[in-house]
Amino acid sequence: MTAKSAFFAAAATLFAAATALAPAWAQGGGASQTQEWEALSRRTTPPEGREWDVRVGGAGVMRPTFEGSDRYRFAALPFITVNWRDTISLGESGLSAQLRSGNLRYGVGLTFDAGREDSGTGGVFAGGDDRLRGLGEIDFSLGVRGFATYRWSFLELGGSVTKYTGNQNDGILSDIGVSAALPLGERLLLIPNIRVGFADDKYMQTYFGINALQASRSIFPRFDAHGGLHQLRGGANLVYSFTDHWFAGLNAGATHLLGDAAVSPISITDTYGTALTFVGFRF
Repeated sequence: MTAKSAFFAAAATLFAAATALAPAWAQGGGASQTQEWEALSRRTTPPEGREWDVRVGGAGVMRPTFEGSDRYRFAALPFITVNWRDTISLGESGLSAQLRSGNLRYGVGLTFDAGREDSGTGGVFAGGDDRLRGLGEIDFSLGVRGFATYRWSFLELGGSVTKYTGNQNDGILSDIGVSAALPLGERLLLIPNIRVGFADDKYMQTYFGINALQASRSIFPRFDAHGGLHQLRGGANLVYSFTDHWFAGLNAGATHLLGDAAVSPISITDTYGTALTFVGFRF
């Protein structure tokens, strides 16, 4: 088996594992979180010419029980990212292939949306939220993603479009944003970022709309959600490299819902935070 075919075999296995962990990683506004992991991986790549970049570790995540929730939950999770020749990569955002032309990077990928549970204890270590009971669960769905970024000095400008293919979530999400790499010392790196997200009618109705049947079964009144602005997110990664192999960091961010996402009865609060700590080893 060649190195390339071995990578794709491993990638298929790892992607299956990533999707198995999807509910824990992605519920509660995790789409933004995975984009920040992707940006972090690009900003801390190994020296050029290295064929493989593999990182494994563990993370602790605190985030809302759903988009618009004022209750939070904690999860301790493993993570793994694999990058082959800075062309094929696999991580918490899925599997992607990219090309470079000078400072321009562009590519396509396969990603996922974990969906949303409609019940739970609401406890800090529990999934779901009983306040959503009657809305029905939103099932896991795969998504096809296109993205592009442009590096200008220490800034990186980028955007992406994702089309989901689930029976319930077959909507489109897109975003544009900017991040910066700011060394604070020989081993400490700060990566602030800000992104604006957009969603089409289908995605907004799935996550923020309430049809007549859902209204009759839940505590929420009927609400038709329309596409447009979805959210504004700002955050920062702080990463410290203990050695050439061991690293640790912190990610913190705040999300402000916009448009119909903010005024939906489901959105108990239109501003919420997320926090993530991690430690890992780079092979």
